[in-house]
Amino acid sequence: MESIKRGFLHSEGMSSSVLFPIDWHNFDHVVLDFGGVLYDIDHQRTASAFSKLGLQDFSDEFRHSAQSALFDQLECGTLSNEAFLRALRDRCADGTTLEDVRAAWNALLIGLKPEAVDWVRMLSTRFDLLMFSNTNDIHATHFEQDILRTRSRSFSDAFRQIIYSHRLGHRKPSPMAFKKVADLYDLNPKRTLFIDDTQENVAGALQAGWSAVYFDVKAHSLPSFMRGTSFIDFVEG
Repeated sequence: MESIKRGFLHSEGMSSSVLFPIDWHNFDHVVLDFGGVLYDIDHQRTASAFSKLGLQDFSDEFRHSAQSALFDQLECGTLSNEAFLRALRDRCADGTTLEDVRAAWNALLIGLKPEAVDWVRMLSTRFDLLMFSNTNDIHATHFEQDILRTRSRSFSDAFRQIIYSHRLGHRKPSPMAFKKVADLYDLNPKRTLFIDDTQENVAGALQAGWSAVYFDVKAHSLPSFMRGTSFIDFVEG
């Protein structure tokens, strides 16, 4: 089990999915992950879609916690959308189009969690709220249109800043990514809380001097996370 000097990862022998109270009064800034925490995703859907296009074992290269250099380049903005789509198309069956590849790539995007809008609205009235996502232009275009269609601007307007790795030029879990976000948006690391559903990303934030908590989305719903971390008590207190 990880040994963490500060922040909110877990002590030796404790399950990583255990929730524990947070003193929310200690923070001025809250930075949320997007996929998994606020927006439902399913990587298996994309793996299955590519399998139908003839690209087998896609999940060996693209996982939530680890991926190949091709995907890292896309998420850091060093590879164009067309070059990425063509690279995948060249590994698919004959006759596969770029739009087929785009649809398969976007298949993992399910939708905004029903409780997410209310939660970010509550957070935005009490904290300087930001979002930081490892993503790419293809996915961002898709989910931004989806959210705008279903929620208008009620979701995005809750954040002071929405940060995407492909625009930042760095991706989580690199501590440099967190340091750059803090510098760009004037965050005090000691007063910043980061929430992510990937333990590696939480560890990266901790290394950068932030406080951070792991949200195990397989073990907890968003409402149970809010209760387990004492956010509801904080709001009602």
